Amino acid sequence: MTAGDGGLPVSERYADVFKEVKESIERQTEGFQILKKSYEDRHAKLEDRLEELESRASSPGKTAGASRFEHEHKQIFTTWLRKPTDPSRKNALADFEARALEHKDITIGTGAAGGFAVPEEIGRQVELLEKKFSPVRRLVAVRQTGSSDYKELVQIHGTTAGWVGETGTRTATLTSTLREVTPTHGELYAYPQASEWSLDDIFFNVPQWLSEAVAREFAIQEGEAVIRGNGTNKPTGMLNTAPVSTADDASPLRAAEAYQFVASAASPDAILPDSLITLVYTVNSAYRANGTWAMNSATLAAIRKLKDTQNQYLFQPGLIAGQPDRLLGYPIEVWEQMDDIGANKHPVAFGDFSRGYLLVDRVGLRILEDRVTNPGFVRFYVRRREGGKPLVNDAIKWIKTT
Repeated sequence: MTAGDGGLPVSERYADVFKEVKESIERQTEGFQILKKSYEDRHAKLEDRLEELESRASSPGKTAGASRFEHEHKQIFTTWLRKPTDPSRKNALADFEARALEHKDITIGTGAAGGFAVPEEIGRQVELLEKKFSPVRRLVAVRQTGSSDYKELVQIHGTTAGWVGETGTRTATLTSTLREVTPTHGELYAYPQASEWSLDDIFFNVPQWLSEAVAREFAIQEGEAVIRGNGTNKPTGMLNTAPVSTADDASPLRAAEAYQFVASAASPDAILPDSLITLVYTVNSAYRANGTWAMNSATLAAIRKLKDTQNQYLFQPGLIAGQPDRLLGYPIEVWEQMDDIGANKHPVAFGDFSRGYLLVDRVGLRILEDRVTNPGFVRFYVRRREGGKPLVNDAIKWIKTT
């Protein structure tokens, strides 16, 4: 204490100064907290943006949030697959799907559809394996739709034009008409089973087993339906209406689901090289540019032996990894469900299948478990609603062996 300070303690003598300094420190601390929060938010947004860009690079159209959501779905789903008898796991999956219905980046189906939705990651693996086992989904047009009322319009021939002089009268020309294509639908299902012991084994890859078991059966059934399906609880196949010899521009036009055939001009157990050449150039150049051959292994074996007049094989094997075998310069797809060579058969098709046939997926894969039918085993009922129908019947041509 000194004279004139009234004997007051330092804290009291400088109370106003201390208060001002304290308030200044608090204001600066608050400012730093706001600044820190701003940097943290910005950093988090940059991380999310980076994850989103990485996700889009590997899966166009998906967001990072959706990817995290799908990953969580797969983890919960896989846990349930290993022990579907565990009520807590079943409840966890049901709770997740209830939350998923409100998630803006992903839709996994509705509860009314029955069963649980298969995660998109596993669904994509099933589709990938389907393409491995069958060329159907590599070749035809595939649409995703949320309604069985889906229709597609096809423009058919009819537009005309004319010539006229400067002062000549312009009369109305004809306009093309539209053809409505309405796919017929059904439910494609598989019913694989695994022993409870195998599901308990931590080294047993349950999602991979499920994907392979489902994809193989789906590929076989889908391949058969797209070729011969009668439209009753299944797609309408390309050969459900027998191909006819009527050309594309003939009048009257072929029926909407009837493709054109080229006769083999040989005995039923053979196809002549000239028939293959004729088939290629019967397809309009607009569709021929994206042309692909389709046939089964037995037919391909016979065609591989064909030679031209110079004794050169028509078949050209792909010599580079990933490059398809070629016939007359066009790639070949082996489609095992197609006809063998024989009387009144259609063993070879050529054209743009992505324009010639429409396959529609109604909803994603869904799954139910059955642990009662076969004690000691768990069966999984996997299903997908889909439909199909010929689209542009000018885009694909067939060889008919006679």
